[in-house]
Parts: sequence; C-alpha cells; structure tokens
Amino acid sequence: EGRADIGFVAYDPSRAGAVEFSQTYMLVKQTFLVLKDSVLRSVEELDRPGVKIGAGRGDSIALFVRRNFERATIVEGADPSPATAKQMLSARAVDAFGGNRQRLATVAREDPGYRVLDGDVFGVPQTIIVPKGKPTALMAVNQLIDEARASDFLKAAIERAGVIGVRSEEHTSELQSL
Repeated sequence: EGRADIGFVAYDPSRAGAVEFSQTYMLVKQTFLVLKDSVLRSVEELDRPGVKIGAGRGDSIALFVRRNFERATIVEGADPSPATAKQMLSARAVDAFGGNRQRLATVAREDPGYRVLDGDVFGVPQTIIVPKGKPTALMAVNQLIDEARASDFLKAAIERAGVIGVRSEEHTSELQSL
C-alpha cells in the first residue's frame, strides 16, 4: 500500500509488482513436519502418488511444491502457522506440512506427537523490498547488505540468535528462482 519505505520478504517472482527486491541476504531452509508415527522419514519420500502435502496458502513452500513436485498433492491451509500445521496433520488431512525449519523444529520440540523429516527442499531467499521506482533506496539497501555481509554481521547475528536452518548468503547479484 506504499505506507512503508522497506519490507522484509521472501523473494518470489509472483510477488513482484509495486516493489523491487534487494539482493538475497539470507536463505531460510524449508522442510516438513509429520506425525511422530508417520512412515515418512525424509523429504525425498514426499513426491509420490497419494502423498498429501500441506502448506500455508501462498507460502513459499506451497509455491515451491506446486512448481517442483509432480506426483504429490498440495493442500493449502489458511496460513503457515504451527497451529494450522498441527490441525491439518492431526486431522490427517495431510501427510506432511511444509515450512521453515526453525518454526517446524520448535513445534516438534514442544509437542512429542510430531517430528521433522530429515533433509531440506530448498533455501528461501530473504530480501528487502523497496517501492518500485526508488533506485536510490534500492542501491542503499544493497550497499547495507554488502556491508553487513563483509563485516560478518549477518553470520554473527544468526549464530547469536541460535537460529537453525538459516544461513547468510554470499553476495549474489541475481536472485534465486523458486
């Protein structure tokens, strides 16, 4: 709506429009949560006929699964929240629920009825957006990212926070396409 000067979002070409994306500054790994008694053990087992994969409507994992999985069925829930994941899994509406590794690992740690599958499917490029037509703002944001990367600020911040499934991204002028 143009009320903010910048925003922090996962890059996806379908989100382009009135904004421009900075370079990628961080990748957030995506994986899947399953019920503890699930026969599924790794992400490599998911793209099979009959497997239903849950994700939040329009979330980056839903976009990825639609583009890259050929045999599994995607079932989109209202949002990517832990509550939605647990509801869809416990109702057996889905076999696995996709999302950010940190968020799903927290669910599994707090509730022994769930576990996270081995492996990751991709790293979601995290970017900063600026309004379209503001090249000076975009240049300033990219310069800030370069400085934060060169000083190891990003890496140190991730380590200090104890976040899992996240890594600072090396300089790249092109965004990774999901």
